[in-house]
Amino acid sequence: MRRPSRGGNPAALRRPLTNLLAKRTKSLHLGPANHCWFLDPSKALCLKLAGAHARGATEPLIGMCDSARCPQATHRAGHRPVWAASAERKKVFIATIGRAQRTEKMRLSGELARDERVLAEIDARCGTGA
Repeated sequence: MRRPSRGGNPAALRRPLTNLLAKRTKSLHLGPANHCWFLDPSKALCLKLAGAHARGATEPLIGMCDSARCPQATHRAGHRPVWAASAERKKVFIATIGRAQRTEKMRLSGELARDERVLAEIDARCGTGA
């Protein structure tokens, strides 16, 4: 007696998968630094940051995205180069800041720490790294 294959019938699996993706396609917004699953506008950090200007928004405000802090953002291995380049530019710039600009150095150091945290999360999730 022949055992059924574990993979099942690819044609039979294709339709439910296509239907699932079709339902989610309007929610997924692809960006250079993250993917935004805009499922719940009330949880979108970009809309919270925009305040009254974002009332009734039906998609995220990509220009205001802080994907390191937004619960609807995800990072993949393909986003790593964007975050790595951002971290490297900040390191170079921080090194050129003089002592008199301590506040700016602290601000950029906080942003660098955020970039490095996202890089560490991407590396842990995707097995990537420098």
